[in-house]
Amino acid sequence: MSTSFIDRRLLALTLSAGLLGLAGCASNPMDTGLESSGEKLVSKYAEDREKKSADVGVSDAVHIPPVPHDPAVEGMAAKAMPAYAAALKSIKSGNLDQALTQLQAISAEYPQLSGPLVNQGKIYIAKEDYKQAQAALEQALKANAQNPYAHNLLGLTLRQQGQFEQARQHYETALQLDPMYARAHFNLGVLAELYMQDFNLALSHFQAYQSLQKEPDQTVANWIADLERRVPAPVAPAAIAAPDAVSNNQEVN
Repeated sequence: MSTSFIDRRLLALTLSAGLLGLAGCASNPMDTGLESSGEKLVSKYAEDREKKSADVGVSDAVHIPPVPHDPAVEGMAAKAMPAYAAALKSIKSGNLDQALTQLQAISAEYPQLSGPLVNQGKIYIAKEDYKQAQAALEQALKANAQNPYAHNLLGLTLRQQGQFEQARQHYETALQLDPMYARAHFNLGVLAELYMQDFNLALSHFQAYQSLQKEPDQTVANWIADLERRVPAPVAPAAIAAPDAVSNNQEVN
């Protein structure tokens, strides 16, 4: 496989999946009243879950969710690629403000593309500006309601703002679009355990996340064992069947 092909593949994935190397800071469970409600309700691994949840890009999953899109936007995506490559270069150099300006320019010229808006949302998450992140991600879903990455990140953004039920709905939508989306399983597990105290739901999604990794994640294995001790009865992992319709993960679509 040629280096140029790998570079194009990496660029295409980041256009749809989000920016490399950016992390959204997770909110403290204490904000929900969970921690003050008694130690028995808080896992000893809660802080680990928060730290791992903050890194929105880390996963060892084999499957990379595709982004269904209207074929009519493929020409626009091709035209936007050079500008996106420049924005990605700014991101890699740590100049997020410049990258944000570049991505906004792409969106102004090509509003039908959801990828640049998803990446703007991720930059705002890194800046802890969740209102702006929410606005960018909602705009991304107006451009392409089938983008699972937009739903997953919007779920994270809503969670940071204390809108837990709405966050759950977007995580679940991401998983309806792609049941093998490991990161959405993980985020729903964190939401269920730390913010909704639904331990059965959390366990099922952590199990699903773990089953999608190339190598077992020992940290998550500890969480699963911890939850198995606390739930009244074993639960089945969340469904992870392949999505019905699989399309190529196309660039900025």
